Amino acid sequence: MGELLVGRASTALLELIKNAYDADASDVILHAQNIDSSNGLLQIVDNGNGMTYERFNSAFLRIAGRDKEGATRRSPRYGRRYTGQKGIGRLAAHKLASTLKVVSVPWPEVNAESGRSGVSAFLDWDVIEEQDTLNDLQAGIHVERLGIPSTPQNRGTSIELGRLRVKWTSPQLAAFVGELRTAQPPPALTDANWLPGAIVGERIIDQPLVRDATQSNDPGFNVTYSGDLDVGDDFWDQAGSNFQWLIEIDSLGDVVKYKISPLQSYAKQEPEAKPYYFEKPNVGPDKCRFQARIFTNPNSSTRRGPLAGFVQSNSGVRVYLEGFRVLPYGEHGNDWLGLDRDYRSGPRFYKIDIDQKASDALEEDKKEALSATSNIGYFGAVFLTEENSRGLKSLVNREGFVPNEAFSSLVDLVRTGVQLGVRVRRAVANLVTERERANAAAETEATDNELRSAPSQPVSRERSSGNKNEGDQAGSGPEPDAAQPKPGRQSDVLAPLVINLRAEVIIDNARAVAARLRSLEYPLAEADELNTLLSGFRVAQSELDRLQSLQPDLRVLASVGLQLGAFVHDVNGMLGQASTVRQLLNPLLLDPELSRSGGQRVRRVVKALDELTHSLSRQSSYLTDVLVADPRRRRSRQKLKERLAVVERLLHDQLAKRHVVLEDKLGEDLLTPPIFPAEMGVLLTNLLTNAVKNAGSPGRVFVDGRPLGRKGVTLLIHNTGVAVDLGEANRWFLPFETTTTEVNEVLGQGLGLGLPITKALVEDYRGEISFVEPPAGYATSIRVDLPDPQERR
Repeated sequence: MGELLVGRASTALLELIKNAYDADASDVILHAQNIDSSNGLLQIVDNGNGMTYERFNSAFLRIAGRDKEGATRRSPRYGRRYTGQKGIGRLAAHKLASTLKVVSVPWPEVNAESGRSGVSAFLDWDVIEEQDTLNDLQAGIHVERLGIPSTPQNRGTSIELGRLRVKWTSPQLAAFVGELRTAQPPPALTDANWLPGAIVGERIIDQPLVRDATQSNDPGFNVTYSGDLDVGDDFWDQAGSNFQWLIEIDSLGDVVKYKISPLQSYAKQEPEAKPYYFEKPNVGPDKCRFQARIFTNPNSSTRRGPLAGFVQSNSGVRVYLEGFRVLPYGEHGNDWLGLDRDYRSGPRFYKIDIDQKASDALEEDKKEALSATSNIGYFGAVFLTEENSRGLKSLVNREGFVPNEAFSSLVDLVRTGVQLGVRVRRAVANLVTERERANAAAETEATDNELRSAPSQPVSRERSSGNKNEGDQAGSGPEPDAAQPKPGRQSDVLAPLVINLRAEVIIDNARAVAARLRSLEYPLAEADELNTLLSGFRVAQSELDRLQSLQPDLRVLASVGLQLGAFVHDVNGMLGQASTVRQLLNPLLLDPELSRSGGQRVRRVVKALDELTHSLSRQSSYLTDVLVADPRRRRSRQKLKERLAVVERLLHDQLAKRHVVLEDKLGEDLLTPPIFPAEMGVLLTNLLTNAVKNAGSPGRVFVDGRPLGRKGVTLLIHNTGVAVDLGEANRWFLPFETTTTEVNEVLGQGLGLGLPITKALVEDYRGEISFVEPPAGYATSIRVDLPDPQERR
């Protein structure tokens, strides 16, 4: 029973820690020693009420004992609500170890009615299991009385687990410690006065109700980890400097209160950030009563170093019942609130049911969910007590709740708070954008006035980095030569052709100052130099604003993409008309009265019509698959072999024409991470068209793939032909770097944009793309790694 009662080792150990809490302990020491070997040892030592010899026999040794049942279900000294039920949690020790040693010295004032003797006991589970029944044990258990010392030292209970059932590997130990260190909520989430979490405005939760205890003298409950379980620094204070918002949810009354507040540290950086308050009704007998505090950091996925491990171990919204964590909610990979799902494929706008009259007014954005983040952007806790949890029922293995109406209500109320947080962040982001546009317009006007007041002459946009000595002071050195165009890269055709000579000088002066400061051991800019840098920033900002003005053109291109989707329907219509014309021409092919020359002309028309039909069919099949995928699905895991087949249909004629053989070794069930079908189509199309163009004639293209991590994928494309110099391979990912002179309606126009677009797409999914050493028989290989979203860094 003990081994099967709980799902994981940390839950078993947590049950023993809960026993110490129920025994009114204020301090618990959890010590581990040599747990990576067969001589491993675990100790749980507390200063709680302890057990007498009689209580140990009647309660601790009794399966499903009822010593914690009763009207109040509270501890004797501090009135704590009991966390244990039926007395079966202690049997979880059987899951961890083969032996159990208990030494307990009671506090007389708590156990006066049961005598004045403590207990020392030893259980060997392996020996016990060899016997037939528990009622007739002959060996494997030894219990004796202990005297109670006159001094209070050493009172409480010590439990020692020996001969651990498993040898803990480093990864197992790391996971085990990670689960234990979050067994209780950190002070950052329970202490409203935690300094890094100070907010703008008033709190709606002065101190969250974490545990239900009736006595005001309760000293609290602290667990210290030592030995192999020493967790070291927790990094909460360091991580707190990156938090931006706090979501507070108070559902203890008949109205659910929500407060979305910026942290003071964030508000100093962003003046537009301010608190917002919301309400919604909370009626019904099965509605949960709880409180929650959730910090947000939308940029947490970019953390590196120690903070990357902190994010992995502490992100998510956890659930605590009477101050103890309920697994698995909030652990890495658990999506009990649906935040990861919404981030990948959820709606762009939330339908949130709140009391509009009682809530702060907030401008809504129909694309608000674009500001959403996954679980990795949240660090929070939901605090439940036994009395307020109402209809929530724990699963038998003590991990999670039964998914009933009460649990659905809990999920809904917490999700509402998170979605309100996204709405607030989006509204503030829009205000910031409006402010920056206004400031940029004002600065651009000032810069333009300055430039118009100076002599100007159009010059080439590209500058040589060597046209000014880096040691020159700002404003010194020769003026750029406007008559001689300066060398540029092909990719600079995207930039404006000419700029003002005065702007050229301002930028060069700022560059010279920056270079001088970089060369100093202790860089310190003077007022003139700062003004020079500021002028350079203004000119650069003006150019950035110009680039931003290109966004309408990008929207036009996006509309072209939509029009392309409509074009698919027209192509299908053309196919139907072509089929009709073909049927009308069929009788003419068999008409005996038609002259020989007339019959030849009809056959040429039919052949051309068949070729047109085949071409339209091939293009329609490809465009339909790429553009008309189920829009409700959004990102999804794609079968790589099926996506390859779509592109292969598009390239079929070109492969035959060039005598190129396309082979693949992809497994039928090899899946990509969640990605848009169109994006996967673009990725494969760009890579395969390049491979086919460069494979030679005759040639071969070989596609291979394998899993990457848990749910990622690695794609490899090899081709014959001319080898790529791996030392210079990165240049082919730059725009307009191409060796293609052929213009082909299927294989591309030779602009050198296929690989840059593919690289940008892969990097959007935190993946990597690179040329690699090809296998024997092939000249060039390119590798694409698309990691699982949960494993991306």
